[in-house]
Amino acid sequence: MGRKPFNELLMGNISVFCFAASYTVALLLELSRLFFRSGIRGVLLISFASAGLLAQTLFVIARLAEESARDTLDWYLLVAWVLAAIYLYLLFYHPKVPLGIFLLPLILALIALAEYLPEESGYPMGKSAWGMVHGFSLLLGTVVIFFGFVGGLIYLIQSRRLQKKQMALRFRLPSLEWTEKITARCIVFATILLGTGVLSGIALNAQEGEVPWSDPVVWSSGLLLLWLAAAMLFNALYRPSRQGRKIAYLTLVSAVFLLLVLAVTRFVPSAHPTREITTEKLSHFKLIDTTTPQEPQEPQGVLS
Repeated sequence: MGRKPFNELLMGNISVFCFAASYTVALLLELSRLFFRSGIRGVLLISFASAGLLAQTLFVIARLAEESARDTLDWYLLVAWVLAAIYLYLLFYHPKVPLGIFLLPLILALIALAEYLPEESGYPMGKSAWGMVHGFSLLLGTVVIFFGFVGGLIYLIQSRRLQKKQMALRFRLPSLEWTEKITARCIVFATILLGTGVLSGIALNAQEGEVPWSDPVVWSSGLLLLWLAAAMLFNALYRPSRQGRKIAYLTLVSAVFLLLVLAVTRFVPSAHPTREITTEKLSHFKLIDTTTPQEPQEPQGVLS
């Protein structure tokens, strides 16, 4: 009996439940900060977060090998993976800050979407240079928007707590200055990454002969880019007092815009490539001709 390929071996031994369960335990440990102090909680947090990230990394490697023939990225799963890596990094360098309370629910929600929407959660990467730039730019832009959303949420909570002079919590939230700086940078980086993704997508379609401007995914992504550009200009040109609160609201609205774009890609018929593109969708945007070709007729002979 021959040896199984590496990706089949991984997929057979590692399931979504493995890393989802590890992240769930880490979330419960983060939430326990609200109720009691513990000397071993930090070690347990790093252990479960590391185990979850390792299992998810192996799962992603196997999934990408499985998907390579289709040139798609498992979108939600990869976004969750990058956010989990960011969480583990912050856990090492800021162990007393409970960022997992905000990041882990988002990570688990993305994993659930990847699991329960398996036929629609892919994203085209392609083997061309433009395809790689397009896929990875939009992927990282999505990560930055979600991280900015978390930063904006923390800013508003901390600002409200300080404004009402509430008692100190059992854990420490980041300072307003830190979260304001992070959210402002997230808007800038998200604009650059999304702009790169949209422009590379236009170049990719132009190489194929046509840019589907009427495609819902194209124009909704363009609207999100315009919003982020406007938010970045607002941040650069408008600097009154309490600017941090305004930036926080901008990041929250940006995340809502992103969710709307993701909903469009999921529920609205589009010619934008996903895991599976039907000829019905493509013919709707007139990108291919789906009419049944007629059989060539044999030339009739001339009567002598």
